[in-house]
Amino acid sequence: MARAKGDGTVYWDKKRDCWFVRVTYRDPKTGEPRRKKIKGAEEETAKGKSVSLKIGQRWLEDIEKGMLPDAEKITLGDWIDTWLREYIKPNVRVKSYDKYEGCLVQYVKPKLGHMHLRQVREMHLTTLFNELLASGGKKGIGLSTSTVKATRRYLSMCLEQAIKSDILLKNPVKRTKPIKLVKAEIKILTEAEAENLIAAAFKAAKEADQEYSLRAAKAAGQLNRTGKCVQIPMSNIVYHSAYMAILLALGTGMRLGEIFGLSWDAVDVKKGIIYVKRALVTSRAGVNFEDPKTKASRRQIPLSTDVAMQLQKYKKLQDWRKNLLGDKWSTLNLVITGEFGGVFNTSNFTSRYFKPLLKKIGVPDSFKFHDLRHTHATLLLLKGIAVKVVSERLGHSTVAMTQDTYAHVLPEMQAEVVKVLEGVFTKQINTHS
Repeated sequence: MARAKGDGTVYWDKKRDCWFVRVTYRDPKTGEPRRKKIKGAEEETAKGKSVSLKIGQRWLEDIEKGMLPDAEKITLGDWIDTWLREYIKPNVRVKSYDKYEGCLVQYVKPKLGHMHLRQVREMHLTTLFNELLASGGKKGIGLSTSTVKATRRYLSMCLEQAIKSDILLKNPVKRTKPIKLVKAEIKILTEAEAENLIAAAFKAAKEADQEYSLRAAKAAGQLNRTGKCVQIPMSNIVYHSAYMAILLALGTGMRLGEIFGLSWDAVDVKKGIIYVKRALVTSRAGVNFEDPKTKASRRQIPLSTDVAMQLQKYKKLQDWRKNLLGDKWSTLNLVITGEFGGVFNTSNFTSRYFKPLLKKIGVPDSFKFHDLRHTHATLLLLKGIAVKVVSERLGHSTVAMTQDTYAHVLPEMQAEVVKVLEGVFTKQINTHS
């Protein structure tokens, strides 16, 4: 065995066919002297011995800088789990936690989770990000730049905490090239398509009413003939909820969670004003109600006369249903409800009600409920409503955010400006020419 100056003892292990270095250090918690065996090079040469000594020296230097003694044993996957559990989950909203967990657990851990944290290099991460962009999604389709950008940001935050926790010296994510964001084109309905969607949703609700009436009549006949009472589902109310949800989205620009979390005490039916005070949040942990994220999101939205009138009619229908069911009706006092007044599952709404309606009017399946919000904003801007007013209606934190989101509308607005200015300043000249 050979000893380097104060840096440990190096020896060749015949059974494991590699060099090992034994070093002495002080436990950062107790101050007591400790010994540690560190694996070195696998070449039984003078060079391998020298390399092994340097590995021991670097380990001691890291300890002197504050690194924990067993830091090299922690894998990236283990640290991701710890970071999510201890540093993120207690401090962010449920929906936000889902995003952190989804990106790191779904996209990073399967590829690099097995690697020791201190072995992860820029090259590994660059390869990972490129793979995610090329084929990281379902069926081998590349993920969006926004998803990969978020994954990179979350991983960087994760490794920054590893540095603060004395288990890592440098953050390899910072050495990778930032992901260039490519904005997905906003999808909107034309005014005619929006009208068709509302009409289709209204028709579906009426057809559900007719179907219920037929079933009720059939059940009444059976009762008269046999004396047996048959219970029939009153699912028609759900179709009315779906219709109202779509109408509110197009008529107010509210987000899906804001609409499905809306309660009647936040609606002034007579004045036609909705007060956005909370949102329904669906996550892996379940369903709950949360306050708006920003001050701007907490807002009041005036309704057009026709939307306010439809809301009043809908409330009368719901009140009738509520009185009929009595204590079977939920006490949540929601505007958009399921069959018994409880929370309307948003996934169920999308798959069973919203998507089939899109198919009926010939709109691609890729169109999302959130795109109704974009439709609302775009139509207002095209009709000359000031950006600031639209921004306040949407609950954006800044006007700049609205302008950036709906930049595609500006060229068309400029064309409308030209029409308005046509001949305004040259009337007298044209008269005398």
